[in-house]
Parts: sequence; C-alpha cells; structure tokens
Amino acid sequence: MTAPDPAAPGETHDPQVTHDPHVMPGQQAVPEPQDSPGGRVGGAVHAALAAGVVLPAIGITLAGTILGVAAPDTIAWMILVPAAIVLIVRNRPWRQHFGLRGLGIGVLFGVLYFLYGSRMFTALSHLSVGTAVAISMTVGLSIGVIHGQGKRRFLSLALALAGHVAFAYQASPSTLDGKAMQVGMMASLWAGVLLLIMTVMKGVASHLGYDRGAVSGVGFIIAALGFGLRDAAIHGIPAMNGRFLAVIIAVSCLIFVSPTVLRRVGAQPADARTEARYNVFFPAVAMVAGVVLLGQVPSLLDLVGLALITGALWIMSGVTIVPRRLFGKRGSGAVIAD
Repeated sequence: MTAPDPAAPGETHDPQVTHDPHVMPGQQAVPEPQDSPGGRVGGAVHAALAAGVVLPAIGITLAGTILGVAAPDTIAWMILVPAAIVLIVRNRPWRQHFGLRGLGIGVLFGVLYFLYGSRMFTALSHLSVGTAVAISMTVGLSIGVIHGQGKRRFLSLALALAGHVAFAYQASPSTLDGKAMQVGMMASLWAGVLLLIMTVMKGVASHLGYDRGAVSGVGFIIAALGFGLRDAAIHGIPAMNGRFLAVIIAVSCLIFVSPTVLRRVGAQPADARTEARYNVFFPAVAMVAGVVLLGQVPSLLDLVGLALITGALWIMSGVTIVPRRLFGKRGSGAVIAD
C-alpha cells in the first residue's frame, strides 16, 4: 500500500496541501507562509522524508512475499489490525464523541483502505512492485492537470501516458501472462483512484474537526472484522505461522505506523514542494525493493516506463495546485478557492 499516515494523531491539515506521502504525489499546493521557496529544511527533516518513502516501499514489497500463502483480500484486512491497535491505544477513541457521522467516516476509512490494499495486492500478483506502484501514482496527476497552473502539467500528463504505453506494450492479450498483466494494470489504476478518494476523505475529516487517529483506528477494526468474517467464509483463514504473522505486523507497521512516527519526529516542518519531490521517487524505491526482496528483475520497457512516470511526477511536483469548489455561494456566480 502507498497510503501511509492514515491518521496522524491530533493533526489538522489544510485540504489545499498534500502532506501525506504517496497519496497524491507530484503536486505542489499553493505555498503557505511557512513554505520555503526552495524547500530548504534541516537534515533531520530530509532523513524523515527519505525514510517515509523507503519504509512504506519495503512494506508493500514484504506483502508480496506472502501472496502465495494468502489471497490479496486476506492480506488487505489483516494488515489493518495491528495499525488499528496502535491507533486505538494511542488516541483512546472512547474519550471522544464521534456520533454517527464520525463513526461513519471511520468505517469509510477502513473500507477504503481495505479496498485499496485488495486492489494493490491483486496488482502485485501479476506485476512487479515498481510497475504497480508507478501506475497507481499516475492517477493523482489528474488533480494537477485539472487544478494546476501553467503548461508544464500537460507535459507531465504526456509523459505519464507514454509510461503507461511502455508498460502496456508488454501485456499482450494473446498470452496468459499478457492478460494477467492487463488485470494487474487495471487493479493498479483502481488502487490509484482509491488513493485519490482517501485523500479527499482525509481533508473532510480534518475539516470537520475529527481526530483522524481515533476515527481511523475504530474504522480499521470494524472493517477488518467485517471483511475478515467474509473472507473466512469464502477463502478460509490461512495457516498463521510465526513467519506469516511477523510479515503481517511488519507490513502494517511499515505502511501505516512508521509515517505517523516519522512525521512526529522530523517531517512536519517540511514544505509541500519538498515532500512532493521525495514522493516522486517512491516507484523507483519500490522497484529496487522488488529486486532485492523478491528478485523481480525489471525489463528494459519497465525501466523506460518508470523513467517516464518519474519524470511526469517530477514535473508535476513543481506545479502550483489551486483547488476550487465547483460552485460558489448561491446566487453569487463566484468560484471560491478552498
């Protein structure tokens, strides 16, 4: 999964600024007063941002080591449990009053993260980790194209589409492997769409004043219970030996817990552009992790596709994003910036 920091405790985020790594990478929001023009931050912040890219990439890749043991749906709901325990213990949701709306938002968080994990792990069953991550991340470029300023965003879109062509060229529908790759590519695109929806939901939760840590922890538990019972009825629960459980816990901590911790210890002062620059290299780091941990040697076209999409993300990371509402106040005819 490429959506770390689902619930940084007690944080309130401006929905204009994409702070969560790997959610909508390659986007530069309207600079806030605290944003440094050149992204000049301290060494500790750079180290935290780099770790925020490397650790989730390792987590996603580790999940690939148990895909032969458990179905993608099974892994998707199981990794919610350790993260939920950490969030609940840390944020103590029983001390807060969510109401039905807050509970509903939490459940929606849990469902979205499960669906994202299911789609991403399905993609990893047919594609290399780097390819699946690269394809999923291009979906976020649509926000830059729609709401961005300047013509560079269209060059970014063109490079991303060329990268997709490089990946798709290897997925011949005349072979079983090619059809499987096509399934993986579609799953990756759906994973990217779900990431986009999750980003919107994070902004909604912050705007409504909910503690996302507490809300997400409750939602994760409810989603894991519901999808776990469904999964047990369909696939059965796999043999949970020590190695399997260790991988599940490690994946959950690397994807969900580590970004929250890193943000607390060093990444918070970083400006939006600096974070976006680091996020650009998430697919490349994932591809390297796939080589090291899974032995996935990329083809020449894989490298070409990765280079094109990385270039697209880099260009978009320098584009100013100005999100706007679809409608202004009733009768005003104005379009109001968020």
